[in-house]
Amino acid sequence: MWHIGVDEAGRGPVIGPLVVASFACPEEDLHLLVKEGVKDSKKLSPKKRDILAKWLRKESESRDWHFFVHSSSPAAIDNAMQRGNLNEHECILFSHVINKLPILKGSGILELDACDTNPMRFATNVCRMIKNWPWSNWNVDSRHGADDIHPAVGAASILAKTVRDKEIEELSILKGFDLGSGYPSDEKTKLAVRKLIDNGICDPDLRWRWQTVTDTWKESNQGMPPTRPIIENGELQPPQKTLF
Repeated sequence: MWHIGVDEAGRGPVIGPLVVASFACPEEDLHLLVKEGVKDSKKLSPKKRDILAKWLRKESESRDWHFFVHSSSPAAIDNAMQRGNLNEHECILFSHVINKLPILKGSGILELDACDTNPMRFATNVCRMIKNWPWSNWNVDSRHGADDIHPAVGAASILAKTVRDKEIEELSILKGFDLGSGYPSDEKTKLAVRKLIDNGICDPDLRWRWQTVTDTWKESNQGMPPTRPIIENGELQPPQKTLF
């Protein structure tokens, strides 16, 4: 009996990537996750998240555990927003990290931390892009707050969050100033956005379609921010179709 948990980190920020992770383990190993303290990454300190992420990666080398993490760049997010909406993009990302897992023999439960207001609609749209779905003897549990209920989703949450935090940390070093958390409500991030919009240029690590960027752009420039060029470098793209 398998459990595959899928979760994201960075849906709301105006700076940096949206990171999605999948994590799979046998049901008999779930108690190990609970014993170690795996749960919703938002309820863990940064230090504890890092410790658990390293533990999950290390244990996956010796146990029958599998995971995959995908980081969707601000450019890919903007491209998705120009073609559709963020929910569509997240459905694509969720199915992508599931498809990247090895084929698991036996039965199982696919556990999704739903990003749509309608969890069942979210599950339907994710599953339609999973290879060879429906899988024999597999069920889907899609709900809000799944990372606080299912240990496998908590593990995915930790893996996604630590990757995003690391990328923001590296971006702060690259830019030469503190970007904060990347969330629009963060005062450090508000200051960073102003610095990243300079001389009529939108920094590539900003999400150009976010209202915070639009409002800040209008303070010093006329009209709307520029339209993000379509990515042609092979990055994961949303299909030009409506999922809902």
